[in-house]
Amino acid sequence: MSTFVERLEKTGYRDGETMFGAPYDFRYAVAPVGRPSRVGDAFFRALKNLVERASGLNGGRPVVIATHSFGGLLAHQFLIRQPLAWRRRFVGRFVPIAAPWGGLVRGMQTLVSGNNLGLPFVDPRALLRQGRSQQSSLWRLPSPAAFGAATPLVTTKSRNYSAGDVADFLVAIGLGEAVGPYESRVLPLFGGELPHPGVPVTTVVGVGVGTPERIVFPGDDFDATPSVVAGDGDGVVNLVSAVAVETSWSHRGVDFSMVKVSNMSHNALLVDDRALEIIIREIQRAD
Repeated sequence: MSTFVERLEKTGYRDGETMFGAPYDFRYAVAPVGRPSRVGDAFFRALKNLVERASGLNGGRPVVIATHSFGGLLAHQFLIRQPLAWRRRFVGRFVPIAAPWGGLVRGMQTLVSGNNLGLPFVDPRALLRQGRSQQSSLWRLPSPAAFGAATPLVTTKSRNYSAGDVADFLVAIGLGEAVGPYESRVLPLFGGELPHPGVPVTTVVGVGVGTPERIVFPGDDFDATPSVVAGDGDGVVNLVSAVAVETSWSHRGVDFSMVKVSNMSHNALLVDDRALEIIIREIQRAD
């Protein structure tokens, strides 16, 4: 986020005065309302206090919440759990950048083959156990609401797995213990249509970059190296996931817009001048 922060500072924002950070430990995942989530609940309490303090330090003006990637889903969960009157009082605009509203095909791939997080000379499978141990790894799984319940996303010699077959997929890859948490803590949050957060929203997404759309194994052995069929997106977030909220949120009578930045990758959205100009313009709309 350093380049993004530097650009905001050049625009006039000051750390601790008009600009505040709220990092989250994504080893943990928040849970549906009514289910225990010690880390998530503590973060939401701290974030609410931060929003109110930031507003108070700036004459009571509402804040802008800007996020990247899964930070968008986390902030969305935070917003919809606050009273509508509080949201309208304290949040002037929500700007999620590269938010995977419907999960990722790469989420299934990561649970099979690991993810080296872009680190050179690191075998992705060396980080497989680490990735599987994170509660939030289940958040990355594709949602049937976005990808449909029948479209093949992972293919083996004897079986296709769609977003509607995630429980079977988890069992097949030897992660059957994750089925319960997935069905009780993930599907209730992301398995259906996501509610509008009740504040003005501008979501910025990258398009035109090859993104894993289907993972094809040559046989039934998940230890084999699969081939990857690419589709549209930002290289990480599939286009169908990035735009999953566009239709429903644009018809809610609340200020909503989606900006699609062509040929822009997931992380480039935070460093490319063309993308940053768009993002900062949307942040300043609330001023």
